[in-house]
Amino acid sequence: MALSDINQIDTTSLNTSTTDYVAGDEPWNKNIDGYIIEEQGTEIGNYQCDWEKWHGLYRTVPELRSTIDLESKWIIGRELKCDEKTKKIIERISGNGKHTFRQILMNVVRVSKIAGDCYAEQVRDKAGRLINLKVLDPGSIVVVSDEYGMIKSYKQVLEKGSDVIKQKKKILNIFPSSKIFHISNESIADEIHGIPEIEKLMKLIKIRHQGIDDYAVILHRYGKPTYFYEAGTDDETELNSIRTVLNNAVRNFENVVTPKGALNKIERVAVPQYSTIDPLPWLNHLRSYFTESSNVPDLIRGKSEEVSLAAGKLNYLGFKEKIIMEQLEFSEQIEAQLGLKISFEEPREIDIEISRSQEEMDLRSKAKKQKGGQLQAEKTIADKN
Repeated sequence: MALSDINQIDTTSLNTSTTDYVAGDEPWNKNIDGYIIEEQGTEIGNYQCDWEKWHGLYRTVPELRSTIDLESKWIIGRELKCDEKTKKIIERISGNGKHTFRQILMNVVRVSKIAGDCYAEQVRDKAGRLINLKVLDPGSIVVVSDEYGMIKSYKQVLEKGSDVIKQKKKILNIFPSSKIFHISNESIADEIHGIPEIEKLMKLIKIRHQGIDDYAVILHRYGKPTYFYEAGTDDETELNSIRTVLNNAVRNFENVVTPKGALNKIERVAVPQYSTIDPLPWLNHLRSYFTESSNVPDLIRGKSEEVSLAAGKLNYLGFKEKIIMEQLEFSEQIEAQLGLKISFEEPREIDIEISRSQEEMDLRSKAKKQKGGQLQAEKTIADKN
């Protein structure tokens, strides 16, 4: 038995023990070094995107596809703005023969957001006039640059996949730089390619769908638990008979009556009825995190029951500014590469009142702009006086 000596009582030294640590070596920082965020440099030389990987995610993950589609539609809008000369040029452009120029631009924006880059062949006549624009498979294109990071050409190859970029591939076609309409999504530093929108959402998508699958199992266990039966025999024929009876009973929603000793023990495996594990808050948090990461508000994607009018207007305003900036950048690329001066419709302003028709909305917006201009003019005159 241990002896107890009142004189052995001691005190701690919190006044110094929490200040004597070397920066980074504190006990609460011991696990930080184990959390590694991968370093990543920029790439020049030859580049080929992994189109099948990103395209598969786009086609499979519903919230991802909805987000990219909506953002692309908002960027292009309902109508292209251009002069009559440009309008005549784009009217004869048909892509694969069945597309309008607006649909081609929509495809270009969507592909660039999925894979990071979109490539379209510029078809011109002998006079150098643009007569068609055909979107290519981005997974088959290798971007070739020199040692200074300047794009020299585009090779269309047979084998796809960025993991085999260094291998010798069968070249189907070589396009000079001026013959390819190349749109990169958020390219950075000296890279000759863009960044897929899906790249930043990959881990979040996996975690969220893991949670959805787990929740599906929980619901399934509530409605259809698993049973373990201990039979009173080890004869295979008798076990098969018992198995058939039990399976038919479950299938036909019938009760089971067994003679004494046929089944010694029955155990039910299911999620406890009053279990406190609720994955819904976690899934809702992941949905909110996905919204923040994708920069497309829930309101735009059609989910608005949890958004107040003031919050909805602010969300819309932030998204609108993002779209206007992307429209401006896309217009600049179209003019620089295709020689066409085209602009896009800006997203509409939010009106607090509900309009009965589109014409009424247009009139109200026009009246507001005229009123704002009149007030500004009156203020300027007053300031001068």
